[in-house]
Amino acid sequence: MTYFNKNPGHGILAYLLAGLCIIITKFSRDQRGAAAIYTAFAGTLALASGVLGLDIGRVVVLRSQMQNAADAAALSAAAQLDGQTGAITRATAAAVDAISNSTRLSDTVGAFAVQSIVFYNDVDPSKVTTAASSEATYAEITLAPRTISIFLAPVLDTISNGGAAEQFTLEATALAGVVTITCAAPPFFACNPSEAGGAVDDLLDPDNAGRQLLTKIGPGGSTLAPGQFGLLCPSSGNCGAASVGNALANDPGLCYTSEVTTSPGGQTQQARNGINARMDAGTKNPKLPAQNVIDYPRDSDMSGSTILGNGTWDPVAYWTTNHPSDAQPVDLADYTRYQVYLYELGQTFYRNENKTIYPTDGIILPSGYGEVISPSNIVPASGVPTSSASVSVLSNHSLFIVVEPISPSESKWIFYRLSNRGGNGKLSAEQLDEAKRDARFVKDTGLDEDRHAARAIQAGLQSRANSDFTFGRYETAIIHFHSNLQALLPKVA
Repeated sequence: MTYFNKNPGHGILAYLLAGLCIIITKFSRDQRGAAAIYTAFAGTLALASGVLGLDIGRVVVLRSQMQNAADAAALSAAAQLDGQTGAITRATAAAVDAISNSTRLSDTVGAFAVQSIVFYNDVDPSKVTTAASSEATYAEITLAPRTISIFLAPVLDTISNGGAAEQFTLEATALAGVVTITCAAPPFFACNPSEAGGAVDDLLDPDNAGRQLLTKIGPGGSTLAPGQFGLLCPSSGNCGAASVGNALANDPGLCYTSEVTTSPGGQTQQARNGINARMDAGTKNPKLPAQNVIDYPRDSDMSGSTILGNGTWDPVAYWTTNHPSDAQPVDLADYTRYQVYLYELGQTFYRNENKTIYPTDGIILPSGYGEVISPSNIVPASGVPTSSASVSVLSNHSLFIVVEPISPSESKWIFYRLSNRGGNGKLSAEQLDEAKRDARFVKDTGLDEDRHAARAIQAGLQSRANSDFTFGRYETAIIHFHSNLQALLPKVA
């Protein structure tokens, strides 16, 4: 979001028109002469009107040129205000570089120049200046003034006995600010360890990518300390514990600006339930992330009171344990857990030591980065949901079904059909025929219906309209109906 604030223009047009009115008034009081006077007056008026139009046009064009330059400089400066170290220095350089246009209308010919740059961390209800790169969110640019001489000035000067101005001074300012928006983020925040004074532990520093952060529950109703976490309201006016827990469990498509609303009260259990569901654990439903949850080792120094780890772990040992038959990625020893995670999921990403760019769509490979192309999805067995199985004992045969999850939207069904033995442990030819007929009936009717229903349920889960389903609740009633129907049909015939 960008904000502009432009200085109002000078009353140039009003001033020139006032001078012209003086000329008309003086001529109207002089009654000497006749046609020659009127002719001279008309000619003078026409000439003055043309010169006046030319002066106004020059002033308007110069004013527009200056304001466009100021706007471009303010936008360029604001785009650099990311809260990182050196943001103000970068913003100042960007503002100066953005002004490339020049003019030949002013008395001084050449490119426009920045006279001053002021940075603010707030502009509403009043402007608050700042010199800190971490706080600057707005930049106000003021250009060096330009003067422009008025062609009609000699005439106005003669009429007004030397009291008319011969030139005007124009100024231009612009204020711009960029509001950062973060999307696809859970309503969870943690205090940066660098707030304790250790700049080396600043999580916003790209060099610290890959280091583990140990977050702890903060004290209720008091200021949070570095490493402690809190919760955010999922949406305006919706800060209930259940809503926060659901947003933590799933991806609700939330977006946040730099101004957020914290969720008050003790919600420790809801936070635990929601995060456990996201990690495919606990009792809360639905558990949508599913298969891509892997138990990666901790940093080597994560013990005791350590808040931020050193980023050192053993990816080679992890790979050997979880991928004994899979080829190792190049430079695996230097991979972060996030990079191994992306590789296991078969994703393509850019990598520069511990720094990662993902996704890469529309991004040109930056200098110093290499492209990593994973061969396929090779999630370890520990990260894949276990299969579910069911056994149905029917009149003449039994059905054993195994459902193997392949992805959050795809499952593999395996059917085993077994004939039920007779009372003596043997199966007669007639019993075998009945079992086959029974199996064909179930396959051609009930299973197809069940499969279509299951697929519709699985597809509808993403809507989150329901959290669970009871499948097959009325199976016994259907069996009772068909048993009675089978018994009554011969009587009717």
